[in-house]
Amino acid sequence: MFDVLADSSSGASAGAAVFFLLLVFALFAFALIGYWKVFEKIGLPGWMGIVPFVNVYMLFKARGQREPVVWLILSVIPFVNIVALWFLSSDTAELFGKDLGWKLFLFFLPGVAHMVLGYGSAQADPTAISPAVRRDAYAG
Repeated sequence: MFDVLADSSSGASAGAAVFFLLLVFALFAFALIGYWKVFEKIGLPGWMGIVPFVNVYMLFKARGQREPVVWLILSVIPFVNIVALWFLSSDTAELFGKDLGWKLFLFFLPGVAHMVLGYGSAQADPTAISPAVRRDAYAG
């Protein structure tokens, strides 16, 4: 009798796990599209937004306030990366003319925040984008 209950609960658990994984993959796909759209709004190719390390480098480069290579390296060092990711969130918010609330949003929930920026009506502030990035983005 108890074997029947165990079998049905394991089937329900498996179904719930599959549903959860599909939900996570769907949210991940929407987040990637959000990153893609954010990069397009900055004036960069969207694919740069979904490539690891390239996206961090280009966001630092797009803002032009910090040395991108140094901050990319700092972003992969444990504990130091918290500071680097704060500056990345801050720079991204400033590219869109956003304030402290958005900086916190981008720092604590980056995937969701990028979806909101990408799918929403926010537009990048052309004066906040580094002239080198604007020149490279619009040259081709």
